Amino acid sequence: MQKVFQSITIKNVKLLKRIGIWLDKHPTGVDGIVALALVGLAFLNLYINWGVESTLRAVLAIVLTLLIILPFTLRRRYPLAVLVVMTVGTLVYRSLNIPESSFTVFALLLGFFSAGAYGNRRWRGWVCGLTATVTIGFLTYSVFFIERGWIFPVKTALSQVSAVLSEAFLFGAAWWIGDVFRIRRERELELQERTLQLEHERDENARRAVLDERVRIAREIHDVVAHHVSVMGIQAGAARRILKQQPEKANEVLSQIETSSRQAVNELQRLLGFLRQQSQVDELAPQPSLKQLDTLVVHMREAGLSVEVKTEGELQSLPPGIDLSAYRIVQESLTNTLKHAGPASAVVTIRFTDSALELEIQDDGHNLTQKEGLEGKGRGLIGMRERVSLHGGEFSAGRAPGFGFIVRAKLPLTGRTL
Repeated sequence: MQKVFQSITIKNVKLLKRIGIWLDKHPTGVDGIVALALVGLAFLNLYINWGVESTLRAVLAIVLTLLIILPFTLRRRYPLAVLVVMTVGTLVYRSLNIPESSFTVFALLLGFFSAGAYGNRRWRGWVCGLTATVTIGFLTYSVFFIERGWIFPVKTALSQVSAVLSEAFLFGAAWWIGDVFRIRRERELELQERTLQLEHERDENARRAVLDERVRIAREIHDVVAHHVSVMGIQAGAARRILKQQPEKANEVLSQIETSSRQAVNELQRLLGFLRQQSQVDELAPQPSLKQLDTLVVHMREAGLSVEVKTEGELQSLPPGIDLSAYRIVQESLTNTLKHAGPASAVVTIRFTDSALELEIQDDGHNLTQKEGLEGKGRGLIGMRERVSLHGGEFSAGRAPGFGFIVRAKLPLTGRTL
């Protein structure tokens, strides 16, 4: 029984969602349904409260009721014209002494609301003010000078004044509420546009950051490859000169050329597939490596960040591209800690394995709310992630257990297979 009840509940929820989606997509259809409901209630009210003397008056009452209420269907597209038509119908309705139907009054109030909410900014005030003035003026005239004449008891006069003021208040309130609704809707649309614009700018900034970082990585790897090619050229020339006189030494030089060529090919393979801007100019400069890590640590300590370096595993020679990327990752992590972690200390762990170089940079900072890239949007983390991706490695960054921030990177020594 419980499963059956749950199944029925789920079906009802899905049905309500579908109905809600349809209502959101078809506002004119919703207004048409409301108008038809008001028409039916108005006809029922006429049937109950009015004994018709002639068929002509009955037909006229029906036509006027439709004239007042049915235009409500187009209240969003033509709000001011709908208000004018409904007002004219209401005035004729009352001038013929047809018993007042509260539902036609409701429809007219909704007309004032729609004019305030959807009407043209230039004509909205004029149309609403004019229709309200004409309606209240006609009501006042009919109450005091047609229905009662010039002389009637004080209580009756006060009652009529109260009725006129009540309708004036209702029309004014409907107009004002519509205007408030319009202002709120415009602000929501403005906020949505600003949100979309900010999201677009954020995505654009992230895209530019990725492109800039890829250009930077490409430039640095270019320097490494150029170094290998230059060395191979010098070694090839030396081997050619000593090939006949010292063949053993020439073979040694050729072995060095073979090693350099393999390293250069690996660097070129990592570079393939990463686009760069054609207008970007290469700036050749010596690139750092983990051998210069001690100098970086000294600079960080002088800047106020306590840094400890731990090395695990057997030290080994690294490919220049991986050596450079590892240094940049450590440098960027320590720079972020210095900028955003507040008073803190950091531990850099460098772990050598047979197949990869693993880096772990962890700080104990407390100011996590300003940590760059904590949500993955910072340029520093984008750059580090791009470097690791370039070498086909693994990267992660986030809050450390308890407090602080931790960056982990794994750089395969074999490089990426393309």
